[in-house]
Amino acid sequence: MHMMGTKNVSLTFRALLLGLVLIAVTFDRVPAAALEVEHRLEIELMPSAHLLTGRDVLHIRLDDRRKLVFALSERVAQLRVEVDGKPRMFKFTNSELTVPLEPDERQRTVEVVITYEASFNDPVPITPLNTDNPGFGVTASITPTGTFLLAGAGWYPDLVDGRETFPLLRVKAPEGVLAVTSGMGLGHTTRDGATFSEWRIDNPLRGLALSAAAYGVQEKKVGDVVAATYFLPRNQDLSAAYLDAIAAYLELYSELFGPYPFPKFAVVENFFPTGYGFSSYTLLGSAILRLPFILHTSLGHEIAHCWWGNGVFVNYEHGNWSEGLTTYVSDYLYKERESAAAAKDYRLQALRNFATLVPPAKDFPLARFTGRVDTATKAVGYDKGMMVFHMLRKAIGEEAFWGALRDVYRERLFQSTAWDDLRQAFEKRSERSLKVFFDQWVNRKGAPRIHLADLRRDRAPDGWKVTGRLAQDKPFFQAEFELALDGGGRHASRRVELSGESVSFEVATASEPEQIVVDPDYNVLRRFDPSEIPPTVNALKSSASSLLVVCEAAGGSGQKVADTLAGSLGLGNFVILPEAQVDRNRFKGQDVILVGYPRTVEWLSTMPASLRLQKEGFSLGGAQGSTAGDMFFGVFTNPYDPGRVLAVLLPTASLDAANVAAKITHYGRFSYLTFRDGQNRDKGSWEPADSPVVHRWK
Repeated sequence: MHMMGTKNVSLTFRALLLGLVLIAVTFDRVPAAALEVEHRLEIELMPSAHLLTGRDVLHIRLDDRRKLVFALSERVAQLRVEVDGKPRMFKFTNSELTVPLEPDERQRTVEVVITYEASFNDPVPITPLNTDNPGFGVTASITPTGTFLLAGAGWYPDLVDGRETFPLLRVKAPEGVLAVTSGMGLGHTTRDGATFSEWRIDNPLRGLALSAAAYGVQEKKVGDVVAATYFLPRNQDLSAAYLDAIAAYLELYSELFGPYPFPKFAVVENFFPTGYGFSSYTLLGSAILRLPFILHTSLGHEIAHCWWGNGVFVNYEHGNWSEGLTTYVSDYLYKERESAAAAKDYRLQALRNFATLVPPAKDFPLARFTGRVDTATKAVGYDKGMMVFHMLRKAIGEEAFWGALRDVYRERLFQSTAWDDLRQAFEKRSERSLKVFFDQWVNRKGAPRIHLADLRRDRAPDGWKVTGRLAQDKPFFQAEFELALDGGGRHASRRVELSGESVSFEVATASEPEQIVVDPDYNVLRRFDPSEIPPTVNALKSSASSLLVVCEAAGGSGQKVADTLAGSLGLGNFVILPEAQVDRNRFKGQDVILVGYPRTVEWLSTMPASLRLQKEGFSLGGAQGSTAGDMFFGVFTNPYDPGRVLAVLLPTASLDAANVAAKITHYGRFSYLTFRDGQNRDKGSWEPADSPVVHRWK
């Protein structure tokens, strides 16, 4: 999806929504072959009335079917249908328009004309507290500020089982309002107090989105492709940097996978916070455009989706593979190109995300992931999906991995593609069966839980010998792990195949071993032991039950800050209580957030030694936070329930306390955050206390 959370919500939600709409329409019918459909669609936007009027002239090459079925919003009214110039009776219910066909219309091309109007006015979140569900419930909204019509929202007649193109899409809007969609722009003209935008879309689509606002347009040629920005006046200064970045990403992915499949790529500004990726453009909220990391991460992710998801289509009935793959060839690949250490850290965080955000009760197979709707689905589809492609690359090698992706892109462009199609491509290139790999990592939920057992180190004639077992809990997985032995400045390693309850190993080394580590570079998906995961913001975001305590020191703003934190973190089951109503017994069985410095200092007994908290301020690693604009947020082990966490936000006297609280959700991977005057100054994670896959000899 790529939405961005705001980063990273685009294709995923678009894909999820579209996938759900199509599944709802088609699962109860025998799938029919796709019909070739050409739309000549003319719409008029009337923002002050939140209204759209449309006239769609469709040319459809029919087979033997007896009816046409279109997905069309239930908000449509004044609906009329003609077939070959004559009015046709129809059925319209539950967002499904059914048009019966006459016997003499089969096996030939017919012209269907559908006229309609619809009011779209979904409430738009301007400053949402939580972005874990990327859609915010908005599918279509026509307003004086801007227009947002999502693919799958039913704003035009979308033929089920259709392979649709748009030789012409003409949008009439108030003067100065430009419309943007997929495909090639044919120009924007203004006359008689209205602006007309025309587009042509030659490639088949899985659904069409459209945006409109008072944009200024800047363009740059990149070979045969037009790079463009559609920004509102306040962000026009960003265009040059975005155009240069688009050019660089197009070059990168064309070399990796094959020629870019569309005539343009545009970055389009949205009037509320989104990060969607559609066929040949991305839609980013105004504030998101100015985030410094977008050019270097999220933009590339959305452009990569033009190859994977919007180029090679996803067969959602069998799972959405495109988010994991796109994450791997964008966000992860950028870290890999930065350094080996950065790539290793990215893999570590992906494993932590999976372990923290996907408790066993919420786990499900990757093959069932269709799109991101919360933190758990994101961790499965993006983090686990990314790791699966990484393991596949390690298993079959560079040439086979990248070669198979080029094969898939060349052979399946604009075709519905499932995990099984990918498997066959990787098998062909690697010349080996990958059935066990895909069955285990894609079709089955979970990940191995491993630990070291029966470790011994003994002197040997030529040095030292370490023996032991690598064991796993049920259910068992099959995977190969690296064992790394360090000591005396020397390093030794070997690989072991684990498939059952355990496997014995022996590693020889010339110097006295000091430490043994399993999978030191985090190359294998596994479920971390709780001891390996430092308390982080993500632990709160996945909390099943939370208590927010408004301490007396928080003052009058404490309740507002607590409300904001609960909304920002997406807490579902929570209670907010004043400090006077809380004792240690309330800490058991739930996660706790303290808003302000507590009177009971014992509540903070699990803080690390490097941190000092006081009512007047804090110090962390020698850095002081004592001015009026300084704020601290940290997550620790719950002192009365070691399986849960305790967090504290202080001080809260600052006028920016609620604004800072709203930002905390975006720092999910971190254990602590410091802010000054509302801006993040420092962030980091506590060191894990222990690990069942690490042993140090003293």
